[in-house]
Amino acid sequence: MKPSRWIAIAAGVAVVVVLFLVLRPGGEDAPTPTPTPPPTSTETSGPTGSPSPTEQPTESSSPGAVEIEISVENGEVTGPGAVEVKQGDDVRIAVQADVSDEVHLHGYDLHADVTPDEPGVIEFVANAPGVYEVELESAGLLLLELTVSP
Repeated sequence: MKPSRWIAIAAGVAVVVVLFLVLRPGGEDAPTPTPTPPPTSTETSGPTGSPSPTEQPTESSSPGAVEIEISVENGEVTGPGAVEVKQGDDVRIAVQADVSDEVHLHGYDLHADVTPDEPGVIEFVANAPGVYEVELESAGLLLLELTVSP
């Protein structure tokens, strides 16, 4: 694809996002997503001996907390594909990949770097209802469709 097409596609996406933000129900009264700083835990995982990701989000010890694990190997995504959470839930998305890229939670505009040696982790409070895509940004690879229901 020519670079000018990518620019046109990016501009079109930007226009749609701006229109969504301006015209969405609730307007200025809608809650603004608050990003949470990345955890400082020491997670170890690698291409061999890693536990397989869960097919469903796992509930953590605190109520309203959802953990979602996704892995990417050779362009293949392993994970739940679609997850629904409730508004107000604490959500943790952990992505292990065999490439260096950026995990992007669209709509909340949260990002995390992922490398083969370090998972990308996004933690946030799901305070804005809607349907959001989680993507491996540079690869343009859809990892998850996240639905936040009121």
